Amino acid sequence: MLFLDVYIMRLLGLWSFMVLWFLSPFKMTLGKILFNKEFNTPVDFDDYLFIKNKVLGKLLSCWICTSFWTSLLIGIVIYFVYSTPLTTPLITFSTTLV
Repeated sequence: MLFLDVYIMRLLGLWSFMVLWFLSPFKMTLGKILFNKEFNTPVDFDDYLFIKNKVLGKLLSCWICTSFWTSLLIGIVIYFVYSTPLTTPLITFSTTLV
């Protein structure tokens, strides 16, 4: 698998997740399922999650933090699924801010 293929796959996966997480009502739906609580805005979900678990609340409400860990996770998945070199996760998480 070419480097460009891996990079594009990671980029599309990251952008899809970031749009889904930060620009859709997915957070509120997930909060309703996990916590049995109604959230009116994504900020309400972020605040509630921060009160419950400060570290997780910070990580999931920050664009940079979320993109870094999502990129690393996508790189690890690509590494195992497509048997790419071990440098794949390193390459994918080092290019998070695109």
